[in-house]
Amino acid sequence: MTPPPSPSAPPPADDAEFGPGGYLPQRAAQRARKIVLREQMGVHWPIAAVVAGVLTLAITVPLVLSSTGAPDPPFVDAGPLAAIDPAGDGLVDVDGTEVLVVRGGGVLRAFADPPDGARWCPTSRRVEAPDGRVWTAQGRLIAGDGESLQPAAVTAYEGALYIDPAGGSDALPPNPGTQTPAC
Repeated sequence: MTPPPSPSAPPPADDAEFGPGGYLPQRAAQRARKIVLREQMGVHWPIAAVVAGVLTLAITVPLVLSSTGAPDPPFVDAGPLAAIDPAGDGLVDVDGTEVLVVRGGGVLRAFADPPDGARWCPTSRRVEAPDGRVWTAQGRLIAGDGESLQPAAVTAYEGALYIDPAGGSDALPPNPGTQTPAC
């Protein structure tokens, strides 16, 4: 008496009705069109993986290396970042445009053409003007009449401050309320 074939042994070649049987039992080999055969992968798979890795590196490395460095125009070097109070603000002139740079809120922000006297108030953590207008750290008007502050694009690189006064996002819509200045 002959022992039955093991499930991992390939079926005899003459039993398969179509296609290769691989290492499948006879019933599974009959449905071989619908299932993936378990066969050894050829050497082309590791080669394809290495080629894909090399292509990824060839694209990523130049991209990362080109993205480091000082920002390109229209950003303008506005002087050293140390000139701006780390807990407050500072006014800088960028190509004839006055820009209020705020560091006091924990994030570097800039606003082009701020109203006269508008400064960062550390007590309220808002920008306030002497006429009673108050803006959030993002520049939204929350007290008084007028418009929100116009954001300017700002970044710092190796201790230098770079500003694009016209490159910021749109001003937020005002939302005046009953806030009162704290400074």
